[in-house]
Amino acid sequence: MNYQIIFILISIIVISIIFMGCGDFLSFFRGSDRFVVTFDWDVDLNQMIKELKSDGIEIRKTLDIIHGVSCKLTDIQEENLRLIPYIRYIELDYELFMLDIECPEILIGENYTSINQNESIDWGIKRINAPDIWNIATGKNVRIGVMDTGINTSHPDLIDVVTDGFDAISGKSFKDDNNHGTYVASVIASRKNNIGIIGVAPESILCSIKVMNSEGRGYISDILDGCQWAIREGLKIINMSLGSDQKSIALAEAIDILSSEGICVISATGNQGQYGIFYPARNNVAICVGGSGMDDNRMSWSNYGTELKYNGVLAPGDWIQVADKDGKWQRVSGTSIATPHVTGIFALLMEVGYQNPDDIRKLIFNGSSHSNMPDEFVGYGIVNAKKSFEIADLNH
Repeated sequence: MNYQIIFILISIIVISIIFMGCGDFLSFFRGSDRFVVTFDWDVDLNQMIKELKSDGIEIRKTLDIIHGVSCKLTDIQEENLRLIPYIRYIELDYELFMLDIECPEILIGENYTSINQNESIDWGIKRINAPDIWNIATGKNVRIGVMDTGINTSHPDLIDVVTDGFDAISGKSFKDDNNHGTYVASVIASRKNNIGIIGVAPESILCSIKVMNSEGRGYISDILDGCQWAIREGLKIINMSLGSDQKSIALAEAIDILSSEGICVISATGNQGQYGIFYPARNNVAICVGGSGMDDNRMSWSNYGTELKYNGVLAPGDWIQVADKDGKWQRVSGTSIATPHVTGIFALLMEVGYQNPDDIRKLIFNGSSHSNMPDEFVGYGIVNAKKSFEIADLNH
């Protein structure tokens, strides 16, 4: 290794940052001209949009939820905007991505990709004891937002499950062109219909909020757009099996606003097997979910950290049977697929009258396996629908 070359490169980077400024230097390498721009709350947003357009700035979306816009900026335009005092912040319109791990082909096999003629309850649903309380609650008529790649509404297990939806990417269709959103939806709400699998809350109602494309990637601005739609629709639960290790002020602000509207976000910790929970699960008002295996231990790929200790749980996330966009079934792993197990329990508790997200959160945490001793590796432990219902006051 030529250490002189490495030294020269580092020197160039340092000198560039000194003379260009950190922001401009990062902009040089950012590979994107998409930004989120937010204004002081007392400034007229429509007037600001007119002014930006008059300066030749292309507006992509109006983001009322954070009193801002998504737009395209050149380096000069960005530099000029940063001088305006009534702009609160400007940040890159980052991408988030789905958080699942494909199982090896040898583990999937033909039995799991072909049509399942005999209905089954997958091991993860059994492990959280969801079937034990279906005589009390099935999530009937509870509406859940699935913020993902869309949902295959014609899948045998998901027919009549999705009643509404929104495409934040193109405004055309909220159907699934990836697979991921259908995976998540099936764990939550697959129907009891004598075929395929059964979800945690098999009579819940889903709203497909498409914020990620066919590659399983979605911009912050599209997710914020989906949050705006969820508020307008009066949703109270949003499953976000997506994330990034890149912090976004805009997304954090939106998650806080959802919470203030009584909406609970349930999100995945990430699959890097490292210390550090992904955003938006890292936000302290979200419930963050890590993945456990058949031995009830945290999977090695499941991220951990402080937020898991105070705001998180584990749920089955390894070799989980799910529906796919082609009308068949597969097995997948990841914190993405652990998260909807918790979302389903949340819906079950809502059906029996609990409406305050904080009350439901406490029931989920207190019913989990490590409720008396949460830590950074497992949070409050593996969720247990039966125990949560045992400590719930059904006459409240």
